[in-house]
Amino acid sequence: MVTIPLTAGVANAHQRFSVQLGDSLISFEIDFVSYLDTPAWSMNLVRAGVRLAVGVMLEPGSDVIQSYRTGIGQLVFTGKDVTLDNLGIDNFLVWIPPVVEI
Repeated sequence: MVTIPLTAGVANAHQRFSVQLGDSLISFEIDFVSYLDTPAWSMNLVRAGVRLAVGVMLEPGSDVIQSYRTGIGQLVFTGKDVTLDNLGIDNFLVWIPPVVEI
């Protein structure tokens, strides 16, 4: 299990970083969405230049990439509902590796 580093605040409304998840180096693009009625964060995932998931909304209590066939395992978002100032403070994005069948 790995906690993905998320940073809150207006200066971090558009975040770009990469994290090694098992055998895959995954690039994260995380953006604050300000035009909705409630605060939201959107995430894109890229591996070796290929987009694995686009427009994933960070919603607490769910595997946010469950409906995508990424092959990288689960990304579970936990904690409170998001705001511009609580990302990575009151909520967390956790990677759970895929189950390896023998």
